[in-house]
Amino acid sequence: MGRPSTYPPPAVTLELPERAQLRPRRNTCVGQFTSARDSHAWWIRAVNAIGGSLEPVGIPSDNLYWERAQRLHPDAGDPTPETRIALSALTQSLNEDAALNFIGKIAAWLDCTRMAATHLRIEQALRDAPAVEQTELPPPVFVLGLFRSGTTVLHRLLGQDPDNRTLPHWESFDPVHTLEGPEPRQRKLTRTLLLADIVSPSIKAIHPMDAYQTDECRGMFTNVFRTPQFTVQYRVAGYLDWLLSQDAAIAYRHYRRQLQLVYHYRPDGKRFVLKDPTHTYFVDTIVEVFPDARFIFIHRDPVDTLSSICSLHAYARSVFSTDVDAHAIGAELSDSYITRMLEPAIAAVDRLLPGRVVHVRSSDLSRDPVGTVAGAYRSLGLELGEEARVAMHQYIRAKRQNPSPGHLHSAQGFGLDPEALYERFASYCARFDLLA
Repeated sequence: MGRPSTYPPPAVTLELPERAQLRPRRNTCVGQFTSARDSHAWWIRAVNAIGGSLEPVGIPSDNLYWERAQRLHPDAGDPTPETRIALSALTQSLNEDAALNFIGKIAAWLDCTRMAATHLRIEQALRDAPAVEQTELPPPVFVLGLFRSGTTVLHRLLGQDPDNRTLPHWESFDPVHTLEGPEPRQRKLTRTLLLADIVSPSIKAIHPMDAYQTDECRGMFTNVFRTPQFTVQYRVAGYLDWLLSQDAAIAYRHYRRQLQLVYHYRPDGKRFVLKDPTHTYFVDTIVEVFPDARFIFIHRDPVDTLSSICSLHAYARSVFSTDVDAHAIGAELSDSYITRMLEPAIAAVDRLLPGRVVHVRSSDLSRDPVGTVAGAYRSLGLELGEEARVAMHQYIRAKRQNPSPGHLHSAQGFGLDPEALYERFASYCARFDLLA
């Protein structure tokens, strides 16, 4: 394309004043979730109690979010009609379903305003540089699998291959190229993650994040307010029902344009490797929008996976609502899109031609990470080079030397019967030999 690659850019360090430096948190275990009250510090409860007396401060309003975003970027123009509709559906559900506490209302205000502003800036960037939407993308490989099934480890391992172009967290968080380079976006996300770690250290322990690591595509869908992942943070059943009734291609066409935006300015690699657990449920749409897509589908014991999913949702939601009940979470998620759409997702990849999809097991990835990746490459007709092998081994070695905190969860803790779940998923477990 005639431009020198700037992928990957050097990471920048967020320099805080000496008195504001944060001490590293101890590598403590995340326990079984019991209640919202017990899941965070006393001062969080105090802030919510005091803030609750300030009603109606922070009531979600899509009109106010757009007004604020346009005041921040007065030259950016208007949102796309489909994005305006999506934010309206989300805010309606935030008001009707989410039972937000004070921190939840403030977080929704900050997050939705930021995402609305990012959407406006994306549209402005695409208008200002029409060539972006003519940018040819390298063929993508999508990592599929349930939440908490090993998708993150697999994705970050694949990110060690220099032939693979992935998305660092800061780039999906804000895909708009600026003359200042990536550093302002990196610093902004680092500050955001520091605040999130202070408010809820359990989330970072369950799903470690920083601004620079390979991360999932979630941000590119939140930028148009069209992703089931909003239900991780908020209880928004009405929004989810609305979203699943929509044409998923609307979201994926916006997603493709954002990928073109980042690749136009930072081209690199022979292929994109992309991951978001919700990709699992939209294979037919992905193939429609990305005709040359290939897939790696990872599978894990569904009972362990589901209890971990429940724990993630419970800890995340408890920051923003005091109405989070472990058994209610279990009942909701065991009969949600996450489980109901799994078999249709497998049927969708089964319809693909040989060489476009490979299935791997989380247990094999744990036992022999690089060997499992090498086998997946062979099945997809790809070559795993020596440089990639060395980088992957180094990544695994570093990860094992500095393991993540423990994460305790059980199906029974969320009111679920393991035997009934195994019976429900018997054919799935048998096909992929998940109980061996």
